[in-house]
Amino acid sequence: MELKINLKAAFALSFVAGVAQGVSIAPHWALVQLLSLAVLFYLFLNSKNVKNSLLFGFLFGLGWFSTSIHWVYYSIHDYGYQPAWIAVAGVVAFAALLSLFPALAGLICGLLNKLASYSRLIFLILLCPAAWGLTEWLRTWVLSGFPWAAGSYAHIEGPLIVFAPIVGATGINFLAALVAGLICAFIFSMKERKVLEANLLAVVFLLILGSAFGLRTIEWSRPGETINFRLIQGGVAQDEKFSPMGTERSFKRYIEEMKSPGLKSDAVIVLPETIFPIPFERLPKELLKQLTSITETKGNPLIFGTFMRTPTGSFANAAVLIEKDSAPFVYFKKHLVPFGEYVPFGFRWFIDMLGIPMADLQAGEDKQPPFKLNNVSAAPTLCYEDLFGQVIRQWWQTDSVPGILINLSNLGWFGDSSALPQHLNISRMRAIEFSRPIVRATNTGATAAINEKGIVIARLPYMAPGKLDIQVVSRKGLPTPYAKYGDMPSVIVFITLLLILSGVTLVAGNKRKKRASKP
Repeated sequence: MELKINLKAAFALSFVAGVAQGVSIAPHWALVQLLSLAVLFYLFLNSKNVKNSLLFGFLFGLGWFSTSIHWVYYSIHDYGYQPAWIAVAGVVAFAALLSLFPALAGLICGLLNKLASYSRLIFLILLCPAAWGLTEWLRTWVLSGFPWAAGSYAHIEGPLIVFAPIVGATGINFLAALVAGLICAFIFSMKERKVLEANLLAVVFLLILGSAFGLRTIEWSRPGETINFRLIQGGVAQDEKFSPMGTERSFKRYIEEMKSPGLKSDAVIVLPETIFPIPFERLPKELLKQLTSITETKGNPLIFGTFMRTPTGSFANAAVLIEKDSAPFVYFKKHLVPFGEYVPFGFRWFIDMLGIPMADLQAGEDKQPPFKLNNVSAAPTLCYEDLFGQVIRQWWQTDSVPGILINLSNLGWFGDSSALPQHLNISRMRAIEFSRPIVRATNTGATAAINEKGIVIARLPYMAPGKLDIQVVSRKGLPTPYAKYGDMPSVIVFITLLLILSGVTLVAGNKRKKRASKP
């Protein structure tokens, strides 16, 4: 079945399919994500040349990322005080950069298919998923990585999510691509009345679905100690936070929520990331005394995010645990945000133009001990650090495996946008991958408690200040397969498939050369 639309319409279709993928991430619309990817694979299959395949992937990515990360506009325009056209250009430029990855998938598919002319089934259910899985994995670490809005997050409540403790988000990206390829191939088979082929494809689909239902009953961890939390959401607008009086106003808001009635005697109080726009060492002593007064008088442990000077003298983004009559325990953020927390080479002018404070921080060491809360190890992460499963896996390399994860975030830079539910879905994925509950304290949302199955058990409304008193059961036991092995098994599958298909390509090319050389 050949492409029945002209090239311009095909390019438009690839962009629209990318938009559909972008909106599928949050809320989590698994079927929309699968269908959008099936459309892309259909375009790859019917591409007349390698260049078109590359462009189909790029335009798909442009629609996908322009939609899913549009909230960058608010940080540039509303808080960076740049003209609207510069903010729009910034979003498009960032989306275009990320679009190089689906463009690479199109390049791989187009190039190998041109050289070997694979059968439709091999192309759709082997080549496309392998190329897609590999390029999405590359997006997690190239140039420090930015795997935001991965298609796997659209499946947070779909049947494929049960594979997360085994293969993680990277593996689900591949499985989703495989299912999309099956959908596309099935439609081809039905249209061409190839009943046997259609039935075989349906059987493969049912095997995947059946495996998913079978895995739902597995408990990857067992209950541990119960911890009471009070999670505080400041609801402080970013421009207010950095105003001359912003520190004092936001401070009063946090103190009010901390001291509000209902605080349990053993509850751990958790405040968001960087609650003050000034380093911890420069915080007035009177403010620090008020901040820690509940800890000193009632004994409630306090965790909050702040900028802090490291032993080398540089500043870092940190999470601090303060307990009564004890020295502060500090975690330094390991994985920094490009442009927000460190300056990529050659972009100092851009950071200076936006006036982003604390944009050149020092990263913490990989191996840091977790916090201890009521004899339970608690692993802190700061903001978008929880995008990276490999960062959280490092906690399993310590002597004390965490029973609970704690995320401190501030997405105030992005307003009341889809960034908030997107980040919530990211935390839900991490909870499932590691079979550990996660509590989140954020400035504007989502402040929430998530159990080890990724279910949100309690959440505050977005943007509004408030407190969330919640009891969370920690988990213990052997690491999940993903916690133990990470992305490597999935990456080996991607590379092996592509190497095999490349071998087929070489064989096919040699055969053509021999035929051409015959008189």
